Amino acid sequence: MKTLVIHPFDVTTGFLTVIYERHKDWTVIDTNVSARYLAIQIEKHNRIVMLGHGDVNGLYGYGRMIIDSELVYLLRTKDCVCVWCNADAFVEKYGLKGFYTGMIISDYEEALMYAITPKDNNIYNSNVLFAEAVRRSIDSVNMLEEVSSYYIDVANPIIEFNKENLYSTVISS
Repeated sequence: MKTLVIHPFDVTTGFLTVIYERHKDWTVIDTNVSARYLAIQIEKHNRIVMLGHGDVNGLYGYGRMIIDSELVYLLRTKDCVCVWCNADAFVEKYGLKGFYTGMIISDYEEALMYAITPKDNNIYNSNVLFAEAVRRSIDSVNMLEEVSSYYIDVANPIIEFNKENLYSTVISS
C-alpha cells in the first residue's frame, strides 16, 4: 500500500515519528508545502496518515490549516489515519474512512483541562505507548482493536481517557 504521511512536525508531536520512521518506502511530508503539492501527493497514495495538532476543521501546520474541507474530495477514497485532537468531528462530518482520534491528552495543560492531574511520567508514557501501538497496528485489518490491545496501562489515567477517544470506520476495498 502506497502510504503518505503528513506530519507538520513540531517538538510537541515529535513522539509520533515512531509511527513512520522505519518505513523508508513511505512518502513523508514534514515541512511546509503548497496545497497543490499536497493534493498531488494525496492523489498518488492509497493510505494517508495525518499526524499533529488540529481541531474539528482539520490538521494544523505552518500557520494554516494544512488538511481541511478543501481536500476532502481526495481523502474520501483513501484509507485514512487521523491522529489529532478532535479529528473525529472532521472524519465523521466528511464521511472519511479509517482510524481516527477524538480529544487526546498529550500534554500537561490538556490533562488539567479534563480534570486529570498526571503523576510522574503518565503523559510521557502514554505518548510513547500510543505511538508504538499505532506503529505496530497500522497494517492490521482492525486497527482500532489492535491499537487498543497494545495501548494498555491500567494505572495511567491519561491512557484510560485517551482509549475512550479512539475510533475507526470500515474501509471499503
